Amino acid sequence: MAQNDENFGGDPSLSQRDLLPTDVSARRWTWWNYGTLWMGMVHSLYNFTWMGGLLLLGMSVWQAMAVALVGNLIQTVLIGINGRVGARYGIPFPVWARSAFGVYGANIPALIRGLVAIGWFGVQSFLGATAINVLLSATIGPWKDLGHASILGAPLNLFIAMVLYWAINLLVINHGMETVRRFESWAGPMIFVVMVVLVIWAVSSAHGFGPMFAMHSKYSTGAFLGKEFVPMVAIYVSGSWATMVLNIPDLTRFATSNRGQFWGTMIGLPLATFVFYAMAGIVVSATDVIYGKIIWNPSDILMAIGVPALTIVGAILLGIATISVNIPANIVSPAYDLTNLFSKRLNFKRSAIIAIIISFVYMPWRLMQNPTILYGLLNNVGALLGPITGIIIADYMVVRQQRIDVHDLYRAFGRYRSKGGFNIAALVTVAVVSGIIFLGEFDKRVGWLYNYAWFVGLIVGFLGYLAVLAVWKSRKRELPPEFQPAGDRGVEFIELEDRTGTNASV
Repeated sequence: MAQNDENFGGDPSLSQRDLLPTDVSARRWTWWNYGTLWMGMVHSLYNFTWMGGLLLLGMSVWQAMAVALVGNLIQTVLIGINGRVGARYGIPFPVWARSAFGVYGANIPALIRGLVAIGWFGVQSFLGATAINVLLSATIGPWKDLGHASILGAPLNLFIAMVLYWAINLLVINHGMETVRRFESWAGPMIFVVMVVLVIWAVSSAHGFGPMFAMHSKYSTGAFLGKEFVPMVAIYVSGSWATMVLNIPDLTRFATSNRGQFWGTMIGLPLATFVFYAMAGIVVSATDVIYGKIIWNPSDILMAIGVPALTIVGAILLGIATISVNIPANIVSPAYDLTNLFSKRLNFKRSAIIAIIISFVYMPWRLMQNPTILYGLLNNVGALLGPITGIIIADYMVVRQQRIDVHDLYRAFGRYRSKGGFNIAALVTVAVVSGIIFLGEFDKRVGWLYNYAWFVGLIVGFLGYLAVLAVWKSRKRELPPEFQPAGDRGVEFIELEDRTGTNASV
């Protein structure tokens, strides 16, 4: 529940009801909700295919695990820190971005983040639809025969399954964020059930762990650490939670406390990552031992096993679990971003529906045909999201000193207007840093810039933004008022409870 827009006093073009701060009394997500949220988002079909993709590219299980764990720890810390903005102020990412990019300039990073999320929603939904297709193939005899025809490059049976699966996502999001919270609490761990069964099958069929963890890597230890490790960690970050580092306030704005969202993230995200990736590594490496080839899609593994009961139950649970990651990770953000951009015509639900439709139109099933294409795209994502992340963190932590004037975020001529609503310093920094990184894609002499896209963008964006402001300050003797710390550090639900003496914990 957002604050009453009639009493908030913001500019109508910036104060769409779904973008207003969540009322403190309506912040009901506890550490358990965030813990299960991350369990659901880590325990996903995409993360399984990511692990499988690394093995398919020639890494050993141990090397792939090292990439995932290091990349995950970096993101976990940043997500926990940025989540404070949502928990303390109750504002979504596109509103927070107004402090760093200007009240209108914030539309640019928000739109970039939203488009990336829509892209990933399509990828995840495609993987979920493959589970539905497996289910229908196992229960309806003639269903497999539909695969002989095709629509837009996809087998007809899979295409129909995708339409059904996209429709289910529409149904869930149409019931609002409170339904999403309740759905996450039980749906998130569902894929874990499937994984336990698959691990038991893998160990039994491959005659123990030895053959699987003895998988040969095409990279020697020295070559892996010297040339592959850091670039793959950067790609991992770009393809996993780099987007959530930015828009985590979209979810933590419903937290009872910052401590709750922080520790829910600190416990749920790294623990779930370690367990799930280890299980995925066991299962995928077992397919190489058993079938002589790596199968990196769990739905295909269920079909290869050939046990109808396992295939049916597993496909149902995989489909449910994928929804539990896809909506909070990839639809909540673009829904807020589109609402922020077209506040007079759209609200959260309408924007979510539009985002879901767009995610189907760009045909993600073509993207998932080759892991090399997918990982190349992830580097491009990192080149854009890295600088934005560095700038917004520098602005909040250093320039604003963790203080925000929330009311001025909703005023067209308030503190955060900058130049016509655009913070030129931030936007120029993004353009320059991203341009430098993309140069590395075409000039091999500086190819390392592109290989480490997200890291380079984060660090150079952070330092570059502060450097621009430092030069500005040296010339003008002081920064303009829009860059001065103002406002407060926000308030949490748990603090409201302490002040009123009421028992409002949920």
